[in-house]
Amino acid sequence: MTADLILGVLAIIQQILPLLGTSSTSTNAITTIVTQLEKWLPLIVQEIGVLYGPVKNIIVALSANPATLAEQQATLAAIDAQVDTAFEAAAKDVDPDAA
Repeated sequence: MTADLILGVLAIIQQILPLLGTSSTSTNAITTIVTQLEKWLPLIVQEIGVLYGPVKNIIVALSANPATLAEQQATLAAIDAQVDTAFEAAAKDVDPDAA
């Protein structure tokens, strides 16, 4: 159920991302999204099979937005690395030959 809730919120975020511009308001919205991704990271990692795609899409979109500050870019890169590591670990659990 938790994964479904997070998936729903991530879907809303993905719908909002194209509407973000380059203003300070956008920077504030990006800060909020990055902060939430950080807070949800343990749950995201726990449910990586379901949440990997949406989280990666959000990271890519925010990283490409000129309103994303350098500090936010660094945080997104760290989240991205943790998500990739968790996904690779989950893939090994499903297919032990996928080393």
